[in-house]
Amino acid sequence: MSEATSLPLYIQISEMLMREIIAGRLLDGERLLPERNLAKSLNISVGTLRKALKDLEQKGALFRKHGSGNYVKFNTKFESIYSFFRVELIDGGGLPSAKNLDINLVQKPKTAPFFGESNKCLRIRRLRFLDDQPCVLEEIHLDSMKTNGHKFDQISQSVYLFYKDTLNLRIMS
Repeated sequence: MSEATSLPLYIQISEMLMREIIAGRLLDGERLLPERNLAKSLNISVGTLRKALKDLEQKGALFRKHGSGNYVKFNTKFESIYSFFRVELIDGGGLPSAKNLDINLVQKPKTAPFFGESNKCLRIRRLRFLDDQPCVLEEIHLDSMKTNGHKFDQISQSVYLFYKDTLNLRIMS
């Protein structure tokens, strides 16, 4: 995976924990392992874990009690980078990542449903992973009128984040 497209490790950990909360494997009010133990189980530093926990706290998914620990705070309105990626490992969960295979401006497929005025589209082909195991081959078509001449070689792990931050598009469920 290219380092240019990798999300910071603390964001990856935050998103993995968020997926566990959304899936119900971490329950509302549940106390997480002590930070040192959780960091060791995730094979990361305590500092990286604390950044991830702070991110979760800012998103309203966690609350901290000084001297007691970190507790899950479930909210049905969570906004996660991977909220539209609904694939999981057989045992549940898994940290999503992606590798861009190719990104090209092409003629829109004749069999595609209507999705914008242009006769060209940006075709994004990606291989998706869960915990570094290949799981999904993805092909995305985006109307070229929406691309506004942006460079697409730096698409991050989340195309939805790219849509929002670069193209000012918001995908709704």
